[in-house]
Amino acid sequence: MKILAPVSGGKDSQAAALWAKEKYGSKNLIYVFCDVKWEAPETYEHIDYFVEKSKVEFKILSSKKYDGMVDLAKKRGRFPSTTARFCTEELKIYPMVDYILSLNESIIIIDGIRANESEKRSKMLPECRYFKYYFEPYITNSIIIENFKNLKNKPSLAQVKKHEKAKERLAKGKEDPKYFTYRKKEVFEWCNKYDDSLIRPVFYMTGDEVIYFSLNRGYEINPRYYNGYSRVGCDPCVMEGINEIAITVKKSPQTMDKVRTGEIEANSSFFPPDKIPKRYHSKIDKNGKTYPIVDDVIRYVNDKNATLDMFVDEPLFKCKSVYNICE
Repeated sequence: MKILAPVSGGKDSQAAALWAKEKYGSKNLIYVFCDVKWEAPETYEHIDYFVEKSKVEFKILSSKKYDGMVDLAKKRGRFPSTTARFCTEELKIYPMVDYILSLNESIIIIDGIRANESEKRSKMLPECRYFKYYFEPYITNSIIIENFKNLKNKPSLAQVKKHEKAKERLAKGKEDPKYFTYRKKEVFEWCNKYDDSLIRPVFYMTGDEVIYFSLNRGYEINPRYYNGYSRVGCDPCVMEGINEIAITVKKSPQTMDKVRTGEIEANSSFFPPDKIPKRYHSKIDKNGKTYPIVDDVIRYVNDKNATLDMFVDEPLFKCKSVYNICE
């Protein structure tokens, strides 16, 4: 049996990976990193540090179809968005599935997801099976209606339309269940032979607790957490708020250069239209709607900084972390 612990360079997956080492030892443990080729340099450096210190076997996985984020955007005709996060499927989930199917033995996946990260994750289970949604639906019309009912913020137009369609279909007795289908036949054949257990050991921990899980064992965490970032992932990520993007504009101009180059290569804007006010948009699509490019975002951030609406230069001794790690 193989124990697989996906690592991203973030605090949660690191704590889960350390838990796995303590629980199972290093002999059958493999740390797995899905490289989307869009991470921050310090994240790659931190993963190298973590793997070297851990002395655990390490595998780097990548998409067989796309050569990273920019190639994905070029071939799909657009960058991913908050409502179409195909980057996660294509660059992380599918390579992981490919790797598991290459193994001729049972596995245990050690997943670093935490319940309080989001409403969606809070509904997950601390233990289940990795291929769960090949055997049961991940979405039905009833689930859509229930999720809409529990929305904490004002629904978007797309959410309203999706909700109305789900109600219409359900009134006709149609649940329209959707399952994962990538390499479905091979997954079923593999599962007939082997076990695919999944454990989330940090599921009920807070952000501070997973950080100190590492620190108390002598492992440093990704330095990005000391610079104001609340999460670690793609650099930048389509899910990042404007305040974290502002940190990147201020501290990492090379990252914005990377985005600029990516936008040119993919002929697509990385940022969605609602990321900044319309008055800062410099582009217009074929339907007459405006949208921003990276230089518009930089201009907006710089303007906000100039009016002290976003950042004020802070004393050097002031902790910039959103977690309690500056004592």
